[in-house]
Amino acid sequence: MKAAMLAALAAVMLALPTVAQATTSSRVIGIGRSAGDFAVAAASGQAKSAQIYLRGYGRGLSGLGVVACSRGIASIGSKSTTLSSMKSGQLYRLRMPFAGDCSVTASLSGAGAIRLQIIAA
Repeated sequence: MKAAMLAALAAVMLALPTVAQATTSSRVIGIGRSAGDFAVAAASGQAKSAQIYLRGYGRGLSGLGVVACSRGIASIGSKSTTLSSMKSGQLYRLRMPFAGDCSVTASLSGAGAIRLQIIAA
């Protein structure tokens, strides 16, 4: 039992540098802030990434993210993602129509001071 726990701990420790490297290559491409009893924040950004995330900070959070991508002039697609009961500080991956030149628009609602980030990885 003790050996199994030590092996699991060692596996987690070996995985940590990989997780750290993945987060250092990401960048914030859009930020929105608001405050109030019924606060709403919006943000937008551009990315050429196949992985786009939303992160919200605050209380009582729910959000919406829309990604529209194009590849040349013939391929255009969009996907939307609705997020209810978001946890403050947690990353939520947005659905992507396909990789290409993408525009991202997002909104976040909550109570008190809230902050929205769009992150491309």
